[in-house]
Amino acid sequence: MRILIFSPLALENGRGGEISAIELATGLSKKYHVTLVDSNRMIGKKLMSGHIIAEKIQHLDQYFRIKYLTINILDRNFSIPYPWELLKLYREIKASDIAYTSILNIKNTLIFIFFSLIINKAKYIIGFRKPLQSDKFISLYNLKYRFSILLFTIFKKKFSIHTISGHAKKYLKNFYEPQRINHIIHGVELSNYDESKILDRDESFLKFIYVGYLDDVHKGVGILVDGIRILLENHKNLKVRFEFCGTGPIEQKLSELEKKFPLNVKFHGYISNERIAEFYGRNDVFLFSSRREPFGRVLIEALASKLVVICTKTIGSVEILKGKSFAFFLPELSSFAIESEILKLVNLWEKNPIRFKELQKSAREYALHYFSFSREIEMFNDLITKIKKR
Repeated sequence: MRILIFSPLALENGRGGEISAIELATGLSKKYHVTLVDSNRMIGKKLMSGHIIAEKIQHLDQYFRIKYLTINILDRNFSIPYPWELLKLYREIKASDIAYTSILNIKNTLIFIFFSLIINKAKYIIGFRKPLQSDKFISLYNLKYRFSILLFTIFKKKFSIHTISGHAKKYLKNFYEPQRINHIIHGVELSNYDESKILDRDESFLKFIYVGYLDDVHKGVGILVDGIRILLENHKNLKVRFEFCGTGPIEQKLSELEKKFPLNVKFHGYISNERIAEFYGRNDVFLFSSRREPFGRVLIEALASKLVVICTKTIGSVEILKGKSFAFFLPELSSFAIESEILKLVNLWEKNPIRFKELQKSAREYALHYFSFSREIEMFNDLITKIKKR
């Protein structure tokens, strides 16, 4: 069986969607003939080197890239695939039994609907990996996803739907038959976070880490930084340290915090996926401040590294962590709430260290049991088998 996986953005972006496309392709390649396709479309900095990409995909049967023409108008990028590049993609899908892509924009939606109409042999899986709505009812974000959802309903018998979120599955049932919607957990390669990566932690300080994009609109990092600044100003002798790994608009604000509190704050910038386990492994608490998130891959990575979690209430964090003793939810995303929750963890760590370590152990056991990458691939294999029988 031949399977094609199309990543709408360049693998060099190195964010969750691109890493997931690589992992899914390599995981399925152990059983099927898999072709991985990406594009030359970049958003922001390159976060994954060509060397690392080559290393990750070296066992795939085939990999190639679709090139887009990109034009900048009024500080906005508009892109369209070259016709001969679409012909390359057409030929590969025509030779495939199953084609998978995740929805990024309406252009990607239209391309795959068009191919589904002229290529009858292939079966199509459409992945919804993002939150399907934002807080603002009238927004470009909402319109983009709702329009894509509605377009696919017109040709719904051509497509199977994949989502990593139980909440999204419930929402999508309003548009598709339940049997066509497949909730598959987003697994993490837990061998990257084995016990050898969890270092003997310095117990003279309680250590916190944030990993991810450094913006405030989506990730809430501006408020997180303010909360930590207020904490350190109000409690000068508190035995805490904070590490930040990532890149984004809040870098300057974070650098200023590090300069003001050099003994308590360390900003590392972007850390490659291959090294990030070392950073998780020397900390105790993970900070998750997102305003919206469908899943939160970093949550699973942190849990696998024996970190307890302070987090906002998002679709993903609630779905993964609701009712878990090692998860401490913020009542709201505010500087005061962040300061208060950190103090609560410090108090637990100082007064009941045995209980604190029990929570860390429970966090790792939970991740190992429910969110392994092997389980994700097993669920995808079941989906492929089900599609073959239709």
